[in-house]
Amino acid sequence: MTWSDSVIEQFSLVDLFTTDESDFYGPYNTLLFELFPANEHYQVSPQFKRIAGSMEFTVLYIVSKRKVPVFFIEIKTYLALDKVSSRTEADDQIRKRFVEFASSSIPTPKLVGLSVMGTHFSIYELTTANNRLLPVRIIPDPRFLIDTAPKEQWSYDILDPAGEAKMREIVEEVKAMSVDLNP
Repeated sequence: MTWSDSVIEQFSLVDLFTTDESDFYGPYNTLLFELFPANEHYQVSPQFKRIAGSMEFTVLYIVSKRKVPVFFIEIKTYLALDKVSSRTEADDQIRKRFVEFASSSIPTPKLVGLSVMGTHFSIYELTTANNRLLPVRIIPDPRFLIDTAPKEQWSYDILDPAGEAKMREIVEEVKAMSVDLNP
């Protein structure tokens, strides 16, 4: 299956090497509204979160079903993928988001979040029964240079058939977990 013409068009209008992550907000907004339609009781909400100690902010898209968060995406530029410090920052930020979500009760067996860099994404999953977050954090060692957020972690590309298939698989899993959420 391929993305709709609307989704393809939105992504094709973005310069993948832009330094402005907001260029990706529209295409991901279009994609999320298509994957999580309102007539199935989903709500896609952009959240503007300030980075602690900085004037910068990040945009987090939260998908909720009947006011229960079931999925989220945090967006960075594609250029961040080639910078170790940017990947580490993105990894830290998304892990903090899971802590925020976990501070309230999560009624589904799992909460899924994506760290997106341009069209590439990394999958994070919090299993609610044991509060286990995957992928496991790579701990830095002051004696060695260690890439704590390897580039390979963002191996799926939303515009490639394998990346699209993985995204659709994730969405179907999220929908199956949230089917019984009541208002």
